[in-house]
Amino acid sequence: MESIIIPVKGLQAGEHQFSYAIDGEFFQGFDNGQIKDADCTVKVSVIRHQTLLDITCSVGGFVVTECDRCLEDLTLKVDVDRKLTVGFGTVDVEDGREDDVIVVDRSEAELCLDQFVYDYICLSLPMVKVHPEGKCNPEMLKYISKGEPVAKDGMTSPFQGLKDMLNSKNN
Repeated sequence: MESIIIPVKGLQAGEHQFSYAIDGEFFQGFDNGQIKDADCTVKVSVIRHQTLLDITCSVGGFVVTECDRCLEDLTLKVDVDRKLTVGFGTVDVEDGREDDVIVVDRSEAELCLDQFVYDYICLSLPMVKVHPEGKCNPEMLKYISKGEPVAKDGMTSPFQGLKDMLNSKNN
């Protein structure tokens, strides 16, 4: 697995560009059951100041996950732009910054961004991951809809079975 590592020692002042490719193996390193595969490019722009690094992380590509409705593979587009500020030692980082801020020891030779990129991608995914309407596996949808009780107003009710049990006990 390729790690997303930025060399810190010896990095000259100014702007530096790095590029990485990540795939499903990257997510397996985090014991992630949510993302099955991926094809993403991570572009990292680093601006080195005397006591700070301003990092812009851009991730573009696709991840494959499971559809919450039909359990088939679902490909989702990933498009993430996040900023990270890295301070060295006991540096005082300006208040009012909206980006993530971390402080590392001055002796660190490199900075691993794996956890940040992983978090950025996972947080960019929708809470409910489903295929567009009509694209789910029709066989699975038939299986799911079998035997669901229907309430009086025509809506499916998860409590209908309990209501039926109560009615049968009372009779």
